[in-house]
Amino acid sequence: MVSALDTDPAAGVAPEPLNDLLARLAEPRTVESLNRLLDHLDLLALLVVGLDGLLQRGDTIAESIGEAVRELRPAGSSVDVGALLDLGQQCVAAAPAVLTMLPVLENVADSELSDPRLIELASTVSRAAVRGAAEAKREPARKAGLRTLLRASRDEDVARALTFAVSIAKALGQELAADRKAGTTQSSHA
Repeated sequence: MVSALDTDPAAGVAPEPLNDLLARLAEPRTVESLNRLLDHLDLLALLVVGLDGLLQRGDTIAESIGEAVRELRPAGSSVDVGALLDLGQQCVAAAPAVLTMLPVLENVADSELSDPRLIELASTVSRAAVRGAAEAKREPARKAGLRTLLRASRDEDVARALTFAVSIAKALGQELAADRKAGTTQSSHA
């Protein structure tokens, strides 16, 4: 059966480009590739539609990227791409260490160590330690005997700090006793 595409009406034979196309379509690799292409025609159509949308919005995308770069860099300076790449490489190199630390960080976050009250208390103690250390450097060292300590304990601020320290010592003793008791109970059940 000969179709209108098979012959040149003027010459009565198939035109040369059409013969080339038919020869290529007869090759097994071409048939296999076409079949693969037809199997994924829906994906190809989606890709073409997406590419078309990207090309249609190319100006908008380019403007958005340009705006982002302008916002990232201070006025009058340029972006150091090499430094950005170095930073990216450092992040990639640090990733394994960060990943091994994640369980530790998770335990800290789940423990009482992340309690805001403890963080505030640590801040208070650190401020007092820094201020006290600076004051101790300014004043010459005095001989501190038992009378000096007793006199110092009459100071309202010293008495407050000693009460605080004694309260922490008592609570710590209770925690240690509870841990010892729990350890004894766990070892007797094991």
